[in-house]
Amino acid sequence: MGTQQRMDSLQCLRGVAALAVVLFHLRGVEIKYLQGPAMLDAVARYADAGVDLFFVVSGFVMTTIAAGRYTKAGASAQFLVKRAWRVLPMYWIFTTLVVALMAVVPSMVNSSYAGQSVLASYLLIPHAQLPVLTVGWTLVHEAYFYLVFAGVIAFVPERFVPAFLLLWAAAIGVAPWLPPGSTTPAHVLVTNPLTYEFIAGALLGLYWRHIPARLGLPLVVAGVAVAVSAAGALPEAGPATMAVGTRVACFGSAAVLLLAGAVVWEAMGGMQAPRWLTLLGDSSYSLYLTHIFVISAMGRAWAMLSPAPGWAGHLMFVVASAFACCVAGYIVHALLERPLLALPKRWGAARRQQAS
Repeated sequence: MGTQQRMDSLQCLRGVAALAVVLFHLRGVEIKYLQGPAMLDAVARYADAGVDLFFVVSGFVMTTIAAGRYTKAGASAQFLVKRAWRVLPMYWIFTTLVVALMAVVPSMVNSSYAGQSVLASYLLIPHAQLPVLTVGWTLVHEAYFYLVFAGVIAFVPERFVPAFLLLWAAAIGVAPWLPPGSTTPAHVLVTNPLTYEFIAGALLGLYWRHIPARLGLPLVVAGVAVAVSAAGALPEAGPATMAVGTRVACFGSAAVLLLAGAVVWEAMGGMQAPRWLTLLGDSSYSLYLTHIFVISAMGRAWAMLSPAPGWAGHLMFVVASAFACCVAGYIVHALLERPLLALPKRWGAARRQQAS
């Protein structure tokens, strides 16, 4: 595919999204292992909306990197290979770690894993249960979107891409009104309203340059306001358990506003991304895959070292655990993810050297 110009706003939002998901899962660990009222319980139940931001950003990136490549020979296959290499090796490594724990120390993993399909987990096949690496459920949605978008790149001329995306959205909208049909995991996946977030991000990737520069910061503020208002008005369970359509309408739209504002604000030169936040964004995938292991270990250790913490103990646990997750994510990114991503270029250079 074509070379995509780095956008620090995207990396910042990836970092924010990953950290939000960490806090969402950290809330459950705090409740499970620490005594007394959970500090994160009142707020972090809504942090799962980081997933909605991830999906919108993913759609944006797809149409951005595909510009000028539609219907060109080999472009679709190249897109899929690059996406697969970006996602699968790291995911397989940490899925294998969970499988090994299931075999060697089953008490260390969730007992509900017993009903999950290991093969479906590795291949990101829609399944009635969550993957053995639970955060992989979002990658099932990503894989579906990549497959559809690969077909778009192969067969849809660039000028018709917006029409295709709108027809795709319309098909999802019509699905609930059709006679009851299959309830298989695959059917549930392709009719899931979460796909609206990918589509909205993809449309934004096509048209964001038409947004007036003066709207950059107001759109960011509007996105934050919508998310905060939704968190205050919706049921206390949070986006993970509410109706998917409601989740998309509230937190998906907030993510679109936030992303639109961030990229426009950056383009007009008004956004100076903090270095630590762009680094967090760079390592967001590693952070996303590893944080479950880190917070589980931190929760068990904290329960043994501080069996009855007060509010200060809860605060220290949250800060220390979030920091440990970020550090672990960056180390894995630097030592494992980044070298893996560089391998295709090294292999290509080696082949060219041998040919010459």
